[in-house]
Amino acid sequence: MLNIPYSAEELCDITVELVERNEHSQDIYIRPLVYKSAEMVANLKLQDLESDFTLITVPFGNYLGSDLLRCCTSSWRRVDDPMIPARLKICGIYVNSILAKTEATLAGFDEAIILNHDGHVCEGSGENLFVVSDGRLITPSLEDNVLPGITRDTVIQLAQSELGLDVLERSIDRSELYLADEVFLTGTAAHLTPVVELDHRPIGDGNAGPVSSKLQKMYFDIVVGRTEKYRHWCTPASPRLVTV
Repeated sequence: MLNIPYSAEELCDITVELVERNEHSQDIYIRPLVYKSAEMVANLKLQDLESDFTLITVPFGNYLGSDLLRCCTSSWRRVDDPMIPARLKICGIYVNSILAKTEATLAGFDEAIILNHDGHVCEGSGENLFVVSDGRLITPSLEDNVLPGITRDTVIQLAQSELGLDVLERSIDRSELYLADEVFLTGTAAHLTPVVELDHRPIGDGNAGPVSSKLQKMYFDIVVGRTEKYRHWCTPASPRLVTV
């Protein structure tokens, strides 16, 4: 229903050009958006509406506001896939995330952990979730209404190839988080951030654990282009003076 007028290669070229034109000198967030652009009211037939594309870049600091997160289990539940496709990054689903995040921060926490309607752990308000338990890395399966995040996939690959960890994708009960050795969140904005407390209970010893610390360092080194082995994951963009 949404027609993107550019190929993946063209989108990369457009992104690089925008970064260069905006001449950023700090970390930025890149947000592409495909949307229905027709100026119509009360038309619920997507096939009748034109699609358009926009791209923005904005300076971006620490998204979660802390390097070690205190989280709570949200009273809000994750949107189910039969209602809205949970595996897609749809703007309307952000209302679900905003309600959970607002509830958490008003209660004094950094972030919310959202369950699905079966009571299984789903994700943070805008991040995928990982658990370290008995030497294994566990993350909710996509069948639990989880977004298949790029950072999620990156962490799974690094855990397997660099740390030799067994990675399990399965349903996770809420109580498993309380008993976990480590818990951390991942995302484009969140990077890889450890959770050290959930519902006023410490995770592990209440500090960033060894697995999350190793993965975090590897991830940061890769995204800034320091790691030759994974440099093909990066697309260089050098700010320069552009005549418009």
